[in-house]
Amino acid sequence: MTERPRSTGEMISTLCFIGVGLWSLGTALEAPQPKAALLILCAVACFLGAARHPIARRLERW
Repeated sequence: MTERPRSTGEMISTLCFIGVGLWSLGTALEAPQPKAALLILCAVACFLGAARHPIARRLERW
């Protein structure tokens, strides 16, 4: 399997996923309980979105 270079758009979207994930975690620390749980779930989803390329490579090998 050859490694293809990442495009600028892919790098920008990865940084956006990380940024929104960090923002969600920061907001969850100050939010009341039901809202905090949802924000943490959204942050986890954002971090998984940021890691989508390594996740896809591992699934492809499997």
